[in-house]
Amino acid sequence: MAKFVSVHIIACMTRQDVERLLARFATEESGGVKNLRVQCDTLSGRMVCEWEAPDRDTLVKWLKNCDVRFRGKSEWLMRVQLESAAGKVVTLTGA
Repeated sequence: MAKFVSVHIIACMTRQDVERLLARFATEESGGVKNLRVQCDTLSGRMVCEWEAPDRDTLVKWLKNCDVRFRGKSEWLMRVQLESAAGKVVTLTGA
């Protein structure tokens, strides 16, 4: 399974809103899409998510079904090919 990172604007979302969104991500898991991690800064209105998905198109469609869309250049989705593990750079499977 490939890994992805996405960045979103979450203007006006509270901690409770983020918790509801995470619960929705968990209940909506399907088609090989799985949310691995979410990091938020509600003061600056930004959210970074880490995902597993079969491919980019599947993830974009899944997010759209969850009413999470990419608006403008400040929101984006990146497939992760390399990451660090134990102080070394490793190639991810599925990349």
